[in-house]
Amino acid sequence: MHVVVLGAGLAGLSSAFELLKAGHRVTVIEKESYAGGMACSWKKGEYWLDHGPHRFHSRDEKLIEHLYEILDNEVVIRERLSRIYMQGKFFHYPLKTQNLFQMKKSLMIKAMWDYVWIRFVQIFKKIPDDNFENWVVKRFGHTLYEIFFGSYTSKAWKMPCTQISADWASQRISQANLWDTVKKTLRPPKGGEVRSLVSEFWYPAVGGIGQIGRKYAEKIEKMGGTLQLSSPADEVIIEDGRATRVGFTSKGEKKWVECDHVVNTIPLPRILQAFRPAVGSDVKKAIGNLDYSAIVFVYLEVDKPSVSPDHWVYLPEKHLTVHRISEFKNFSDDSAPGDSTCVCCEMTCRVGDDLWNLDIEAATEIAIKDLVTLGLIEPGTARGLDFTKLKYAYPIYDLTYKENLNVLKKEVKRVKNLHTTGRQGLYRYNNMDHSIAMGRRIAKTLIQGADARADEVAAGQEYFG
Repeated sequence: MHVVVLGAGLAGLSSAFELLKAGHRVTVIEKESYAGGMACSWKKGEYWLDHGPHRFHSRDEKLIEHLYEILDNEVVIRERLSRIYMQGKFFHYPLKTQNLFQMKKSLMIKAMWDYVWIRFVQIFKKIPDDNFENWVVKRFGHTLYEIFFGSYTSKAWKMPCTQISADWASQRISQANLWDTVKKTLRPPKGGEVRSLVSEFWYPAVGGIGQIGRKYAEKIEKMGGTLQLSSPADEVIIEDGRATRVGFTSKGEKKWVECDHVVNTIPLPRILQAFRPAVGSDVKKAIGNLDYSAIVFVYLEVDKPSVSPDHWVYLPEKHLTVHRISEFKNFSDDSAPGDSTCVCCEMTCRVGDDLWNLDIEAATEIAIKDLVTLGLIEPGTARGLDFTKLKYAYPIYDLTYKENLNVLKKEVKRVKNLHTTGRQGLYRYNNMDHSIAMGRRIAKTLIQGADARADEVAAGQEYFG
């Protein structure tokens, strides 16, 4: 059996790895010059840089064992610290009960009253979970929604929270409601609870998060797999309901590879646009209705050992352009030298807008200004180290995304030997452990000839952390 895997992100690499272990022939086709997808890393001077903060966490012991296998046991374990900086203070994020006592007394009382009031109102009139704002307000009240949840989300997504699906809230807010937050603080759950926060995570000891992708690639090639980098796939030939050939461009030359199965992990709209014969007008319309949030990353070298103890910090204030910062030294000591550090500053945008069109000089100026405003760095102590952009960073969960996504999924399913999975292949904002699990399950499906239920990974209304 020859399987062509489109995309060398974590879902594609994990699928290829398992298929090769089972003795099958595998060709991985990737448009970038490296493996790892968005979870890649690169060396800049003495620093290892990632595309923002990545962490591997899971309750699946076999998946954790798999990570150790891939990384040859070169793993460090960290206790997550992520906070949100507001009103001159750091608040834990996700929200903890003690955050209420960091507020001004009048604001704390208002937040508690709003929560009690909204719970009372719902006795007589239920608030529907039909958008992000309603989901949060009915569980936390208007005050906490405006302070913690709504301000950051609308800034990061560049759209009103009333236009964002409630799916985003259910997957990204760990607490069921404010009372749930109080209970978990007073009496932490004894493991296993779906919505409880997973604070411990795993990270490569060396080489940044991209070490996972590099190790996968190394093992794939040692097992005889073909890893075709710098080779964008642009055509998938469909004959009698099956994908028979994949066309890609390598070094300016068009090449073809025949296949028994295709595992797709590139963005779902892109694979459908590559179908030959072309998809119908209804599918093209649905593709046009699905959007992505892009990210501009600027990396600052700072003349101090540490900027903060956090792995990442959210910055919801509207007068700041940067929406999140991360410090890779807090993930692994290997990521930066001892006497200086690197801060990754993220700015969400849409492809083609003013932020997307920034160059490194302009982006650096914005990032330094924001961090000086916050008091995290002193003027003259930071300089631009590197700069990069991601086009398909986050799938946008607007109010119509499900109906449009269903059109695309239905079209893919008519190709019997094409299996789409992973964050990009499913248009799903899941975590890296989910992507690896999806890829392995797709491989298991092909190896055993029975559905291993890859689609069920990260598909429920569960907290992703």
